[in-house]
Amino acid sequence: MSDLQAVVGRVLSDESFAQRLVESPEATLREVGVEPTPEVLEALQGVDIQAMQQLAAAFGQDKAA
Repeated sequence: MSDLQAVVGRVLSDESFAQRLVESPEATLREVGVEPTPEVLEALQGVDIQAMQQLAAAFGQDKAA
């Protein structure tokens, strides 16, 4: 699993991490060992973390059904 995949997984499972990523992306990425390159930071700017979390929750409900 790539570092970025791990970050996405953590965003989906850890609301406090997701909030820190929005508030301070460079520091948060470094905290988990991901180099905050300009490309990564630009990609994060376009991500709606709440929408990702809602989608993950919806998939979780489908699995439980």
